[in-house]
Amino acid sequence: MDATVRTDLFHGLFRWHAASVGPAHVSRHDAAPRTVPDPESGRQLRIASLEVTDRSICPACAQLGAGGYVSFVSDLRLAYACPSCRTLVWLPGA
Repeated sequence: MDATVRTDLFHGLFRWHAASVGPAHVSRHDAAPRTVPDPESGRQLRIASLEVTDRSICPACAQLGAGGYVSFVSDLRLAYACPSCRTLVWLPGA
């Protein structure tokens, strides 16, 4: 059972769970917004999909964990919701 759940991280796209046993993880938030601000311009980006994975490595802190990926409409970047550093990490587009 989760000891703590936070919805204020990752622009409300995911729920962050601090488990009483084991590492923290994220899950999709049922009431996730449809847009999030671009970290550089502030322009609203429309969400294409939210995916949660059991095993991923954060590009910022290099920790293995159960994080989430965000893809955007008309934007080639991805963002990663890291359960370890509790940050939405923006990845460069192709």
